[in-house]
Amino acid sequence: MHARATPALGGSGIMTGFLVSMLVIQGMEQYFKMGVLAICVATLTFVGLRDDLFHMKAQHKFLWQLAVALIFASLMSHWTYNFRGHFGIHELPLPFAFGLCILALIFFTNAYNLIDGVDGLAGSLGLWISLKMGLVSFLAGDRVFSLLALALAGALLGFLRFNFAPAKIFMGDTGSLTIGFMLTVFALRFVTRESYKLDPELMPLYRHAPLVAIAYLIIPVYDTIRVIIVRISRRSSPFVAGRDHIHHELLNFGLTHSVTAGYLLIINILISLATLLLAYNSIRPWIICASIVLMAVLFLPTGGQKRMLWFLLTHDILPLLQGKSKLVDESSAPLIPMEAGRVQKQEAR
Repeated sequence: MHARATPALGGSGIMTGFLVSMLVIQGMEQYFKMGVLAICVATLTFVGLRDDLFHMKAQHKFLWQLAVALIFASLMSHWTYNFRGHFGIHELPLPFAFGLCILALIFFTNAYNLIDGVDGLAGSLGLWISLKMGLVSFLAGDRVFSLLALALAGALLGFLRFNFAPAKIFMGDTGSLTIGFMLTVFALRFVTRESYKLDPELMPLYRHAPLVAIAYLIIPVYDTIRVIIVRISRRSSPFVAGRDHIHHELLNFGLTHSVTAGYLLIINILISLATLLLAYNSIRPWIICASIVLMAVLFLPTGGQKRMLWFLLTHDILPLLQGKSKLVDESSAPLIPMEAGRVQKQEAR
């Protein structure tokens, strides 16, 4: 995608600034837990740095991610995973909650890592999600995680200055793995936080927290699920690198890096705000879920189905309808006098 060599160690700068912020925030409270979280972040930063420099095998990266997820899930085992009765699911038993935490960390971390394929995209999405998570954490009185989210947003803001097209530096796996991990941590904290129900103004956030969290992360989530479905349908492996992500589809459509990143960011913001609007209007959870899926399918690339329908409409259906209307117009058109005379002569014969 780039004609010249571009350094891919921007993530080291992002995570250095973020880790320093974590050490400052750690002095406020929760020493042990913040220390373990810092160890998780530092470990993933090291894994990403090693991959950027020496190209680790996917299996080795997965094992490191699994180890970090196990450490974090064990640390945060007191978090209550409650789906608020969505789809008949309430508070999950501890073994299921433990497994869900590990699965979410690995899935969302890799989903964010995969979306890092266009200048400015991963950074701008991370900035938006961090700001929103910082805001809701602040409103819920969770000052530690609010400061963590804002610290990550500040680090990303400084990085984005050099990452918009034409990018002077990439975040690499050093940044994308760790940022994806922290965004997932913010989302899990948001879902498990109980203090939202203490404020009547925040009750809609509490009731629909799982769906709101998914809406915030919709671009990487949709992209990963779509790639898996497309590749399975083509009988190819979902675990190998490819150029079939949604940002690749938009680039193939003729959009530039900046327009692609801006478009996907706007869609993420619109879906997030629409979900909040539906939540604050007491819409049923299944309608909110269906709306998220519908908006994603309508505004984001699918597997080529929308292009196929557009081609069918413009090249087959519309010409056919225009041909029929032309025939009807010709058959109902008034006869000119010369043709009318010929018709009368033929009838007389």
